[in-house]
Amino acid sequence: LPVPASVAIFGIGNIGLELTRILARHDLDLTVSDSRPEQLEAIDDLETPVARIRSEFAVVGEEVLTALPAGAHVVIMTHDHAEDLHLCSAALTRGDLGSVGLIGSNAKWQRFRKNLAAEGFEPEAIDTIRCPIGLPDLPGKAPATIAVSVAADLLGRMG
Repeated sequence: LPVPASVAIFGIGNIGLELTRILARHDLDLTVSDSRPEQLEAIDDLETPVARIRSEFAVVGEEVLTALPAGAHVVIMTHDHAEDLHLCSAALTRGDLGSVGLIGSNAKWQRFRKNLAAEGFEPEAIDTIRCPIGLPDLPGKAPATIAVSVAADLLGRMG
């Protein structure tokens, strides 16, 4: 039997919630995680989802990340840059994920690249993380627009 696609979203703020709403309409295993329990409450109000959704409160998101199945696609968009960096490091340590995307500007990504290199990760491994994420030709700063862009890019990569 085919293995269902698996996606994990770390950070259920405005954009993460919109992305969850979009992906919940697809046949996949969807893990949503946040270090702020109140952010996860909105997941309970989603219209009848198609996806199999697992909501995880985790002070240390790396614990959720390490429990994901091999080949899972990870989107990192927490409210905290340090948390984002720890998740990127954990994703690179695993090395068996389908894809890893990080929300952020080019400036943020350059800082992260330096920090990940200082942790001992090879440039080739660091380059497997996509940042910024989404479709570059879809402009807009509204959370729903960014979520549509990220979802379209992710679903395209998943085939």
